[in-house]
Amino acid sequence: MQYFDNREIELGDIVELDMPGGRERARVVMLGCTYEHLELKGSFESWVKGEKILQESAIVIEWIGENPLAHNDPSYAPVGNYMFTDLHEYIKLIGRVKSAAPHT
Repeated sequence: MQYFDNREIELGDIVELDMPGGRERARVVMLGCTYEHLELKGSFESWVKGEKILQESAIVIEWIGENPLAHNDPSYAPVGNYMFTDLHEYIKLIGRVKSAAPHT
């Protein structure tokens, strides 16, 4: 998998992406092409694999800091700290961390 600038995407990458309130940071925690992941609960991994909800061209990111989609409106479903997203030109690699080994 590659970013739009042709650099390989890696687990643990710190990325920025456009959100309604501006640019937000997150880290890549799962790859759709291999289901490799970092530090995810077994139940989350089982759900993703079992339901086949992660496209091969997509990633799962975990927000760094506050979740920009969080809300307190009871008429809408709560949001978690993870987001599934396709790779697109607005996801920019800003840092790379080489500390954690992937889980498969």
